[in-house]
Amino acid sequence: MTDLSQPAIAPPAQELARALVRSGLARFAARRLPEPAAVTALLGDAPGLEQALGAFGWDAACRSLASRAAALGGPLGRLLRDFQLQLHECFLLALAGEVEADPTLALALAELQAPARQPRPGVHLCMDLCAELFGAQVTPLQLADHALAHAGLWRVEGEGGMPLALHTLTMPPRLWGVLCGTQTPWPGCTVLDAGAAALLPAALRAQFPQLALLLRGGAAQAVAFRGARGAARLAAAQLGEALGLLAVEVPLEQWEGQPALATACRYAGWLPVLTPRLGPGEQFRLARHGDLALPVALALGREGAVECPGLVEIDLPALDRAERRAVWQGVLGDVSLPAEAELAQLDGPAIQTLAERALLDARRLGEPLSADHVAHARGLHGADRLRLLAQPVHRRVDAQALVLPGTLKAQFDDLVMRCLRREHLAEGLGVTLHATASPGVRALFTGESGTGKSLAASHLATRLSAPLYRVDLSAVMNKYVGESEKNLGLVLDEAAANDVILLLDEADALFGRRSDGGETGERYANMLTNFLLTRIESHPGIVVLTSNSRSRIDPAFTRRLDAILEFPLPGGEERLLLWAAHLGERSPGEEAVRPLAAYSDLAGGHIRNAVLNAAARGPLHGPLEASLLVAALGEEYRKLGRELPPQLRKIGG
Repeated sequence: MTDLSQPAIAPPAQELARALVRSGLARFAARRLPEPAAVTALLGDAPGLEQALGAFGWDAACRSLASRAAALGGPLGRLLRDFQLQLHECFLLALAGEVEADPTLALALAELQAPARQPRPGVHLCMDLCAELFGAQVTPLQLADHALAHAGLWRVEGEGGMPLALHTLTMPPRLWGVLCGTQTPWPGCTVLDAGAAALLPAALRAQFPQLALLLRGGAAQAVAFRGARGAARLAAAQLGEALGLLAVEVPLEQWEGQPALATACRYAGWLPVLTPRLGPGEQFRLARHGDLALPVALALGREGAVECPGLVEIDLPALDRAERRAVWQGVLGDVSLPAEAELAQLDGPAIQTLAERALLDARRLGEPLSADHVAHARGLHGADRLRLLAQPVHRRVDAQALVLPGTLKAQFDDLVMRCLRREHLAEGLGVTLHATASPGVRALFTGESGTGKSLAASHLATRLSAPLYRVDLSAVMNKYVGESEKNLGLVLDEAAANDVILLLDEADALFGRRSDGGETGERYANMLTNFLLTRIESHPGIVVLTSNSRSRIDPAFTRRLDAILEFPLPGGEERLLLWAAHLGERSPGEEAVRPLAAYSDLAGGHIRNAVLNAAARGPLHGPLEASLLVAALGEEYRKLGRELPPQLRKIGG
């Protein structure tokens, strides 16, 4: 047998592989078949190994090839050096690959294997070829357990129960294409655009050279980027550039079920990027195929763990305000940037998408870019994923539409200022605050139904020019253990990636008081509450929780809240403002409305219902009569199981 590890000058490896296969099959047919003409005719007049190497005779050509093998270029040459293949192994590898690329070769193999006429090389034929051409003795088990088989380069396949010697030696066709230099993407995989490096924070970009050194030297095997998936994919693509590799996103099922894909990545110069979606407590074990050294990148969310030796995990840092402005201006050019755009704490890819969408929207309408265009683009961004567990609240609520008592209004304005300054709130403060600083804001709105809690959340979103999503608790909560946490983790990750405000109505269903019970259900409920407390506290975005009663919220959670606003039933003056805000131009006049505000002690939600019911009963235009409003109020009192105040009955006549 001849060793292929000797140094020599390297001609194109794939051409030599084709010549080796054709010359070997022709020689085998001439020696073994009584009438080899049918096989040699199919092999044609293409140059054989002797002509390709300028050698006289098969043995001389084999010696020449062995001397050149270590210097062969391209993916195939690299593979020969990786596996230190002997000549008969190289022949079988090339045979299994070439038969997928050349139909005449498949016909020649069928002639060689008559009467079975298999178009791919059978194991028994491989054994005979190795013995006849190279004097090498191989067994079916050696082929099935070969290092090339473990790396997915060839497979021994056949029907169950059939002797191994009657199986066939096969190779994935696209893998042979990769080894021959083809750069066609693997089916199901997606090439990631490295984009502009400026879309990533400078603090992250500075790490790529050292990460590349660790991966090249073998000290690290994989790098996991944790954060928004768009930014994580971009980081993986930029890491690929630092390594001189093309980043390719690979579906998990293909990575785990196709060992040949990992081999293709190594020899095509691809950096495989995996994107497992993990929930709390879930673990992903990175499958390694064969002994090939291959760097891998992972784009992960915040949850879950990865089992992999030599793993480097990186939490994606956020862009600072100056970096965000630079990304916006990189798309907008000379167009003036609305101040509200800079408030959105988004990653670079998200900003680029939003800027392009907002600019296109403004140009379509023939308008200068404004905060409204940015807000519209933000409302569309990521909506498809958020809608799985939350509903967008498309409601613009200006200050005139929200009527609050003076003290509560001051508290609400303080909350707005806290949200506006959340990114730089800890600047200049002590080291302890810096160590625990978080851009997240958590607020609890409590009060009876109809007192304006949800309306206030919409007004907060309007003030901040941010999308508002109401979390669907029925979609989040799941009867299966662990699914509720996974759903909540998913919606929080998406909210963080898109910097939207989350509204959790009736939050006591999630953050209610923990019990001391020992039942399994109670223990799980306590575990869920503990998870939620921790997860909400670390959330970098704005979360508004509402509850009809503060006493229903677990006391351990109140410490984690940045603001607790109690919405009382409106007083007389607030009710008068609420009536005016709801009636608008159709008001019967302040003199007619003032008694309604003075004697009906109902919340704003009931006032809204009463105005709508009166409008449904009255004329389509013009002021609504006081009697209609009183009658509609009577319906609201009846729904509450109460009597209409006697002072209002006189008005209703």
